[in-house]
Amino acid sequence: MNKMLVFIGIAALLAGCDLIGNTKDESSSQESSSIIKASDDSVSQTAAASTSEMNSDEEKSAKEVLSFVPQTDEINKGLTIENDEVLSTLQQMVEEDQDMGFDDDVTIIYSGQTFGKTPNLSGVFLIVNRTDIPMKNMEFTYTFGGIDRKLIFDKKAFRLTEENFGVLEPNTVMPMYLSIPSESEAAFAALDAKQVIEEINAFNYDIADSSSDSSETIDQDQLFLKLPKQNSDKGQTIDNNPLMAEFNQLVIEHPEMGFENDVTVLYSQLYDKTDNGVLAYFLVINKTMVTMEDISFNFSYGTENNEMVWDQEPYTMTKEIFGVLEPNAVIPMTLSVPADKETLFFSITEENVQTSVDKFNYQIVK
Repeated sequence: MNKMLVFIGIAALLAGCDLIGNTKDESSSQESSSIIKASDDSVSQTAAASTSEMNSDEEKSAKEVLSFVPQTDEINKGLTIENDEVLSTLQQMVEEDQDMGFDDDVTIIYSGQTFGKTPNLSGVFLIVNRTDIPMKNMEFTYTFGGIDRKLIFDKKAFRLTEENFGVLEPNTVMPMYLSIPSESEAAFAALDAKQVIEEINAFNYDIADSSSDSSETIDQDQLFLKLPKQNSDKGQTIDNNPLMAEFNQLVIEHPEMGFENDVTVLYSQLYDKTDNGVLAYFLVINKTMVTMEDISFNFSYGTENNEMVWDQEPYTMTKEIFGVLEPNAVIPMTLSVPADKETLFFSITEENVQTSVDKFNYQIVK
């Protein structure tokens, strides 16, 4: 498949953390709690979660024709239904099942498709807008998993920004690529699409044709480099620290880096050779709605052949050293390459890299 999510030769790691989102001011919202078991005769034998209960009405006229539209990011990258296998498959699903989605509601449907591979496996979901409202900057929490099985997402917060996702027009279906936590991949693979539990709560959005200035939303979602607290406390800035200036240039030139609704760790392709060995510089990117501190995780980085430079290496970002990781903030972190792993480290490319972040924990800053 064409979507492998490669950023400027930087290896990507997903934290896969479960996040509970905050709601925006001046946005429309719906509250509900729908748990749905898909039966054998359900729409396309897929499972659907809706932001409210569906009211049956036999006298209601036939549903409007649904149109499939790629995300803005996909369009900007030149991906089309004609040249991308995933998009072509999804459009065919929509064409063959014009009854998908609940009337007067927004519905999420698992397509049964995936792309990528461990530890960067994603499930392909469809979001269906059967309302008369064009929506942007959608935020919601989502629970998804098999009946009597481990939940894949447990009230995890998702955000679909206008800048990256686009506008969900009425009677439109758009794709969502939701990263599967590495520890949940086995449960995800064992799912029966006809026997799942899903729940959407606190669904919030901005109306696309409202008087609000969309440029303000883009500014709010713009990534920015934040120096670790121990560096800024010493008076270091982007202007007087050449290394921080290089990090900042990366962030400016690649605002798309990182995965939506998640914390991502990227190798910056920058390193230093010192008398004590090689220092490798990574970027920690927060594209969630949560402000975090005292972050800890286990870090793995190596090749697809399981030759690992770091294998479940514990890493801690204390607030005393790193400070607070706000939404859309990018903080650099440093790892010392083991002396006996230097040759292996420099042999890793985006074609053979294997990475993971496990046991991701943090404190919420209120």
